[in-house]
Amino acid sequence: MSYTALRLFSTTCLLALGAGCLTATPPPSERYHETDGLIKIDPLPVPEQWQNPPLPEAEERAFWERANHVIQHYEGRIGVRTSGEQEKSSFPMTMFNFFLGHEDRVMQQLQSRDHEADTDHAWTKGIDFYWGFTLKGQMRKYFYFGPALESEYRQQMFEGAKIWTAENPRPSFEMVHSLTSSDPMVREYALELLQKFRANIAELDSDAIEGSLEDQFAGEDLGEDPEKWYAWWTQYAEQGWKVYEDIERLANPYPHPLHGVGSGPVGARWDPSVRGMRADARNTDNLRAMRDIAIYLMAEETGNERVRRLYKDQIQRFVSNLYRYHHGEWDSENYLHHTIAPFHNLYDFAEDEEVVALAKAALDYLHASAAVKYYRGLALAPTKRVGGGLDRYVWLAFGDTPEPEPRPYYDLIHPITSAYRPPMAVINIGKGQFDRPAEMINSKPTYSFWLPGGRDQPESWETIYYGRNHYMGSLVSTTGHWDVRAFEIAMDRNNGGAQSIRANSRSNINGIRRGDQIGQYRNILVWLRKDQDQEFHFQIPGETSAREENGVWFIEHDQTFLAIHPLNIQAGAFDRLNQSDSGQVEIKAPQTGGDFAGFALETGDRGDFGNFSDFIEKILAADGLQEVDLATGEVTFQSLQGHTLGYRHSEENNLPIIHRDGEPYDFLENKHVFRPMDDNAPLSLDWEGGTLTIEAGNARFEQTVHDDGTVTFSAEQ
Repeated sequence: MSYTALRLFSTTCLLALGAGCLTATPPPSERYHETDGLIKIDPLPVPEQWQNPPLPEAEERAFWERANHVIQHYEGRIGVRTSGEQEKSSFPMTMFNFFLGHEDRVMQQLQSRDHEADTDHAWTKGIDFYWGFTLKGQMRKYFYFGPALESEYRQQMFEGAKIWTAENPRPSFEMVHSLTSSDPMVREYALELLQKFRANIAELDSDAIEGSLEDQFAGEDLGEDPEKWYAWWTQYAEQGWKVYEDIERLANPYPHPLHGVGSGPVGARWDPSVRGMRADARNTDNLRAMRDIAIYLMAEETGNERVRRLYKDQIQRFVSNLYRYHHGEWDSENYLHHTIAPFHNLYDFAEDEEVVALAKAALDYLHASAAVKYYRGLALAPTKRVGGGLDRYVWLAFGDTPEPEPRPYYDLIHPITSAYRPPMAVINIGKGQFDRPAEMINSKPTYSFWLPGGRDQPESWETIYYGRNHYMGSLVSTTGHWDVRAFEIAMDRNNGGAQSIRANSRSNINGIRRGDQIGQYRNILVWLRKDQDQEFHFQIPGETSAREENGVWFIEHDQTFLAIHPLNIQAGAFDRLNQSDSGQVEIKAPQTGGDFAGFALETGDRGDFGNFSDFIEKILAADGLQEVDLATGEVTFQSLQGHTLGYRHSEENNLPIIHRDGEPYDFLENKHVFRPMDDNAPLSLDWEGGTLTIEAGNARFEQTVHDDGTVTFSAEQ
């Protein structure tokens, strides 16, 4: 039976006989069992050609050992809160308990009446299809636990979803992208919505928003020309996200049935009474993944073909962009896992095999980018949108910690009940099982790179160095970022874990301001800022020991040594390191004079030296700071390995001028998403390349998302 015929059969079956007739697979109560002392859960079937090779037996068992730790961690946490988006954590926490024998209680809670059933969600039969974080759990509830739902409730969800996806519940300017789709139905539907959109904008009062509603192309028929529509979109996009999203709210051709276009303004609150959308309007990578995937799945389930194909096009574009530019919310320690989790829903529940392939490609890529920053249980900088949680999520996939994760993330319900496993090459990166030392320089796009012009040029570049027993990463950018952590060192502990060192030119360890410019070449780094009254801050583990010799601060950790050369900052500030033997020690090093201030730093692995004293002697004898001109912001720094970093602070574009062993490195000319700087670096991906190549340990993985959205891959392990 063809895909289309199968989908039409499924829809007819549900409408005629009720939701329960679709269940060809066993109910969830028959999909978990105990084997060798471990609870194991059977996923829904996924086409074999879109599965990565099975993990080695020992690796698969380790996965289930970690999974059992997660499941047991949430025992007894049964109870769904339904106000707003409180299902975010209460759905998955409750679901874990199904596999601990509390099936009836869990299913009763999952079918709790929504707090806004008679108001915000009345038009979708009382089911919350609005909030993004709720949608993530709703999909696993409906598709994975669906056979255990009461037939009337499952039918209620189906009917609500059919109403919800009858038309695009979140129309936006981004529909312009779909005018280039190869699918004529998508192009036709996108054009229809855009024309309604444009007509509605023309009817708005000129003072309806804080920006300009003027249409520079008024009176001109834009036809089906994507370039003209891009130019039309640009005039609004250039005014900033709050302006163009407020226009989307006010001109929405399908406003909320109860709240209309909402009270506004954008940025006040996110609920439908303010935003006026039929689906959560927030557009961060993680929230659009939750929303767009849920819309796709429910449109596919209920037979709303135009909406299904429009959202297939949008998902295809996101995944294709991953393999060409990375993504705007790059490597977020706070939100990357919220982008990964909904792609498990797409992988597990989509019927269209082309979409399953796209979901796999997304999961492979996102796990790979997480693996680059995962180090012995830590999620490290550089990272966009700081916070926390990624380490506690990808621990399930990578482990590599001396003890089980004490606070595993609740969204692990998705990978634990999923058919997906990362490629072994990706897991090897997460476990540090590749040849080291290794270095990469990787580009990062602007946050809103889906906007016109957003893909022309990267915005930031990270340098990552893996020593034998440590990691060092830093970031340079053409602009400042309030939500980026730009620098971090992780150092191996003797117990198998790691601890990190962080620094910044202000008291908040996160955020990087214009004028903060970091140059890094493998294990040496220079950070300068031009300021008259600067104070650098460091967070250093109290377990380290430190001593000062000839104006250089030397730090000893279990397996890692550091030499910090203060540059116009107070060297005596590091005395505090010897006053504590635990926790994080806060070091405040104020500027002591001059225009430029900062530090130069070199790391070393214990195994490369006889002992700590040997490291100190060699650093002092080498006198690596060959040239320092803090009037002009110029430093030449040579490592014990013989590599020379030439650094000059730049006033031009906020990117330092860098020479690596005498050769200039122009960031703007090197756009590679993942660029190996030696033979050991495990990933490569060219800017606009489409093909991700990974070699780590004894495994190799290569995957291409082609221009037409098709996916091909090969894996060796």
